[in-house]
Amino acid sequence: MMTLKPFITALLIVLLSACANQAVDKQHYFLPSPGGQPATADKLEAARLLQISDVSLADFLDKSGLVLQLDDITLNQAKNHVWAEDLRQQINRGLQARLNREQQPYTVVGSQTAAALRLSIEIHAFHGRYDGLALTSGQWQLRNQQGKVEQIERFDLQTELKQSGYPALVRALGENLDKLSEQIAGQLQQRHSASR
Repeated sequence: MMTLKPFITALLIVLLSACANQAVDKQHYFLPSPGGQPATADKLEAARLLQISDVSLADFLDKSGLVLQLDDITLNQAKNHVWAEDLRQQINRGLQARLNREQQPYTVVGSQTAAALRLSIEIHAFHGRYDGLALTSGQWQLRNQQGKVEQIERFDLQTELKQSGYPALVRALGENLDKLSEQIAGQLQQRHSASR
């Protein structure tokens, strides 16, 4: 009687080889752009310019893959779902655009333009969590031209994903940036009103 064991083993090897050789396409993501029109500035006065000088990321976020928190202690970085460009640059550009759309007294400029105030942001969390939330936390600092810290504020933002999947996570992280820009704009407005 002929045994089927060698035949089944060979078939399994062929199937596993086919699965291993199957290419998985990487998906690349940009943070969503803010909606609406930018607020118009009366004129670009140096005293009313705010420079976003630095965005720093926690080490586990300073990678190309999107990050998911699988439980209370385990993080997983995606291999096939990656940021289309450096996350720091995307956050910097996204906050600049969002803040310029808010009703606040400063025109927000990039790091190449001298300004009376400098905004730096530390991001401690910018990832998805197992319970369907997108988390964004950290702190921002406002410094004057001499580098003296004038204000420090912490933020801890959460947005529920509207559906499962990485695109929904990226959109929810974009909503967290909307909330962060609203918080910063409110503080800038208060600061400007108090100095009048």
